[in-house]
Amino acid sequence: MKKALLLLLAVIIMAGCTETKEEEPADRAEIPLGSRMLVLEAEGLRLEQKFQPEGLDSLYKDTVYKLDAQSASITVRVRKLNNGDQFVMTRLSGKGTIKATISIPGADDYYMIDWTKDMPVREHNKVTGVDPTKPPVGLLRYTKNHEFVNELVMSHSFTSKELTELYGSGRESRLHELLAEKNTVTHSKEGVQFELTSERDQMADQWFLLADHPLFDESSHLNDWITFQKEHYKEVNNWFAVDGPMKKLPWSVEPFTKDGYGLYLGTMIEKEAIDRFFRDQDRYFYDLTVQSAANLWTYRTSRNDVIWKTEFTSTWLKQKYDITAPYVDTRHNELIALYLHRIGKELGVPELEAALTDYSDYLLKLISIDNIVPAEKGYYPADYYSPQQGKQFIHASLNHSLGEANMFIKAYKETKEKKYLLAARNIRQAVESTGEKWIRPNGDLWYQINRDGTFDGGDYELLTLYDLRRHEKNWKELGGKTSPILQKLIESKEQYLNSK
Repeated sequence: MKKALLLLLAVIIMAGCTETKEEEPADRAEIPLGSRMLVLEAEGLRLEQKFQPEGLDSLYKDTVYKLDAQSASITVRVRKLNNGDQFVMTRLSGKGTIKATISIPGADDYYMIDWTKDMPVREHNKVTGVDPTKPPVGLLRYTKNHEFVNELVMSHSFTSKELTELYGSGRESRLHELLAEKNTVTHSKEGVQFELTSERDQMADQWFLLADHPLFDESSHLNDWITFQKEHYKEVNNWFAVDGPMKKLPWSVEPFTKDGYGLYLGTMIEKEAIDRFFRDQDRYFYDLTVQSAANLWTYRTSRNDVIWKTEFTSTWLKQKYDITAPYVDTRHNELIALYLHRIGKELGVPELEAALTDYSDYLLKLISIDNIVPAEKGYYPADYYSPQQGKQFIHASLNHSLGEANMFIKAYKETKEKKYLLAARNIRQAVESTGEKWIRPNGDLWYQINRDGTFDGGDYELLTLYDLRRHEKNWKELGGKTSPILQKLIESKEQYLNSK
């Protein structure tokens, strides 16, 4: 009897221990960041794969880590720049939670500058709706005995769901629906922590930049940038994912969602940051310049292309021309080619410098297959191209055509190859032969010319005017004469703007 009572007591004690026992500590994975470490914690966490994808070794090197965490997977892309700084993009896919710590050993003090304080209210935009995504949480500076140790720029976390529309023959439209944006960042003298959580069929993204030296040379440059991000949010990227920056998309996308985000080529070039780097030389803007080039290079090489194709469908293009993703937007490619060429030339990266002639030659091929709107003299390159359009002819907008003429002039100046000068001249002749037909009854300019010579659409407020002025300046530098027709278009546009 005594033995039975003792056995029963042991069973009760063991049962009590099972019910009150603390959870087992999460499994850990350590990802080196130079002299620092990113520590990940999640149940069942284990490293599955580590590899280094093709990149531009003179500018940056990527290391990608693939980890498994039971019903979730984790991808970490560590992008080490040639100045030692590191962009780190983390994605959790599937149901799970991951805790991450960036340890800063040796620091005895730190402070944080909030980048989201006093955020202005964003008005509804008729094209994209409201973009709720915020700039990074802020900048943290770590010191030891008042001497610099590290700086960190930390993002918010972004929870989304991938949406796809399949068209057959391997074609598809891809975008993300934003579900939530959160600030999970906590910080102390020891380092910074953040947490990602997602459900089945969801993913959560977080990024940070770890710097070995101060990111801004002057406090005024930092303050100006904080203000710019808030007021000109359409021109910056707040959400860097492992495969590139996610940007708010127009509502005219397929599959439809009012909260669609995707790899939008128009802002994958960090135009403002790049301009600020070449002007002010701040380290943060250099890092964003390299990040932009790396994202675009990764985008192109991963798709085995020499150009950049839009990977989400515009319902406007689909309805009018039966074009679905992927397709070529000529203006986006022109901007990318010019900026990558500039970066490559300034930083000594031949692969990027060649983007100008790579795309110029591609556009010449499109012209050779009649992907144009003909004029009395010369031609306008069509705004878009897709093999699926068949014999259906696409319109040309004045701003696209002028931008491409300016790009051809740049390619001619760099190479002295006359094929580029001839293309620029043909576009210029097209504008001159169309002449004042580009002017609307109210004095503004039409947006586009169609294959049958008709015009449609209201022009941008300033973009085309800038393109006209730039083209006249570029042509004059080649030794050409000012065009009375282009001057008339410029004057009409200016008078229209002044009358508003």
